[in-house]
Amino acid sequence: MKEPNLYFFRSDEFQGFWGMIDTRLLVLLDTFRAMLGQPVVISPAPGAVGRRDGPTGGSQHNIDRWGEVRAVDILLPEIKTVAEATNMARLAVAVGFTGVGFYPDWNPRAGLHLDVRRDKYPGDPALWGGVRDTPKSKQRYVSLQDSLNKLVA
Repeated sequence: MKEPNLYFFRSDEFQGFWGMIDTRLLVLLDTFRAMLGQPVVISPAPGAVGRRDGPTGGSQHNIDRWGEVRAVDILLPEIKTVAEATNMARLAVAVGFTGVGFYPDWNPRAGLHLDVRRDKYPGDPALWGGVRDTPKSKQRYVSLQDSLNKLVA
């Protein structure tokens, strides 16, 4: 499958998974960046684009299960308020992602998991957040709103 020409991202930003990424994911990612009007960065963390978790691993990043990468993690521009973060999450929903997770504790700054899962529809995505109670604690999953609210905690 021929990958689309993107305006805001280069093929070398996708951790070697270029050519294995769902085309819709790439188009929505580029659209999100255009509508946001600010740069976002593909997370350099291992597994932020594709993963090899075997045929039963449920992550949308898991190319072994889906035959393609259906998720990407991005680092957002600096966020100063809950309203700014909320607007970025809302934009991801409006653009058409079918999975949106907000992670206020990612290093070096907050980020979004964006995916194109097939069991949800644009406008009715899976929404969640991942937070840590302390820098060394295990990440736990919470509602999207609770993860957004952590910015003021």
